[in-house]
Amino acid sequence: MNLTLTIQKALLRFTALVLFTGLPGALLPGVAAEKFSWLMGYGQPPLCPIMIYLSGNAGFVYMALGIVVWMISNDPHRYRPLVATLAWILVVGGPAYLSIDLQAALPAWWVALDSLACLLVGGGLLWTLHSGTQKSEP
Repeated sequence: MNLTLTIQKALLRFTALVLFTGLPGALLPGVAAEKFSWLMGYGQPPLCPIMIYLSGNAGFVYMALGIVVWMISNDPHRYRPLVATLAWILVVGGPAYLSIDLQAALPAWWVALDSLACLLVGGGLLWTLHSGTQKSEP
């Protein structure tokens, strides 16, 4: 297996693992919202029905996408168009998350982690796709 394909698989699996952190939100949305609020250094969040719904919904979507990305990581050459689409979504997601996080007034460490991780993983995937060495892979 060539180096770019190995890096591609690793980046996809890293992305899937990050997405799997949505499981607590999907299973226990109220508790997950409270723990997330604590992690951010905020107090007790308002646990109204819409807040619990949004937390649970986001957690479920993250988990579902994590499963899809993990499946793609098993054969990224076969799913090259999906890998390219995901890479561009992540590259665009960097500035998008920067804007969202700044509007939400999240801590600086979270803003940097969130936006830079998207940008770097998306950029890394694009680099592996355009390096040219993957084209010889069957």
